[in-house]
Amino acid sequence: MKIILSLIFMVISGVCLPLYPCTVFYATDGNTILGGNNEDWSDSNTKIWFFPPEEGKHGWVKFGFAGGFPQGGLNDQGLFWDATGCAYLEMPYSEANKEKYYGPLMEKVIEECASVQEALIVFENYYCDDQYKAQYLIGDATGASMIVEGDSIIMKNGDYQVATNFYHSHPEIGGYPSRRYETAVSILENSNEISLQLFGSILSATHQEGSYPTQYSNIYDLKRKVIYLFHFHNFEEFVIINLKEELKKGSHSYYLRDLFSKIHIISPKRINVESPSSVTFIWEGKTTSSYDLYYSTDPNFTDSEPVMVAILHSFTLNGTLCCSFIFGIILMGGISRKKKKPYLFIVTILVIFLVFFSCKDEITAPSPTQINKISRTIENLESNMTYYWKVVAYPEGNNDFSSESIVQTFITEHYLQQNTRAKFFIDFLDKIQKNDNE
Repeated sequence: MKIILSLIFMVISGVCLPLYPCTVFYATDGNTILGGNNEDWSDSNTKIWFFPPEEGKHGWVKFGFAGGFPQGGLNDQGLFWDATGCAYLEMPYSEANKEKYYGPLMEKVIEECASVQEALIVFENYYCDDQYKAQYLIGDATGASMIVEGDSIIMKNGDYQVATNFYHSHPEIGGYPSRRYETAVSILENSNEISLQLFGSILSATHQEGSYPTQYSNIYDLKRKVIYLFHFHNFEEFVIINLKEELKKGSHSYYLRDLFSKIHIISPKRINVESPSSVTFIWEGKTTSSYDLYYSTDPNFTDSEPVMVAILHSFTLNGTLCCSFIFGIILMGGISRKKKKPYLFIVTILVIFLVFFSCKDEITAPSPTQINKISRTIENLESNMTYYWKVVAYPEGNNDFSSESIVQTFITEHYLQQNTRAKFFIDFLDKIQKNDNE
């Protein structure tokens, strides 16, 4: 019986063991200072909140789920943090020597502190319930960062810090080794400079799918107080958030899904060779959004004028048309009955039944999640040039934010393309002639 109970306990413990697949990292090369995170969980109701500065409090932005608990954020001083869940960790030192803070301690830190050194003072005096099962990576705009895990505080020693779901001070408790941790560290160790592109590659390489997918991802530029936000591990589309500008608008919040248009770039992509006489740009996106297409030989699009792209929605019957259609069928049924054709009357009743249950006023507007393939053909581009292009999307009902795709490139090497085809044809003829001689 004891063996059976032990096995049952082990099974229950294994089933109840939580999954914590988040990734947080911070790095500096002496010039650029960035923080990044993937927020992984099963809840897709993610939100962003803005809190303007008050007397004695810094302004800040909070990311999290609809319940409102702060998962991560940035204040107007350039102090950022994000948390990862871990196994339970006892905190005997904190319990004996610090004051317990009732509520999210990181909220106090982000509202009152401008640097890691100031945050360190808070953690030397307070602890909270969240720290028993979570750790924080905190970084500032001076190049300093630290990981707070239970009673331990680990200061950055080098150019970067990475936190996943194990305690550096107690890796034996669980979550180690971590593939995501090793991936992030490997990319950072083998990089000569810190950049947005580098952080984007780490987010992409460490993102999760399945039952606990990456719901949103952030890159924080701590000096500029700018955030690059990605939604549901789609790293082809992002929203740029200027924190200081948003805080001027007062307290407000958004569901993250409402800021994005689900852009997916199809063609031309990377270094495709195109004919300059006609290039067709193709992407996917929500039918409820409007789009601007930018293309230029300048990677910064300095002199590029947007090409507006209208989305044509397919025609669908509305309630008025349905009612008219039904009324017409009823009349036809009556006429058929008078002419003593009962089979026509039965068919009429069946048609009425089907139309009645399929016609609704609401279907005149496309679903917010409906995705269409969108294209625009541009004529007479220059030959032998490298072109850069991107799409800017404007979600319906949201005038505060636009999203944009990552920049793609292609080369209009028309003559090279022709010569390549000619060479292939000559090689083909040579091969045939060689076979005939043999």
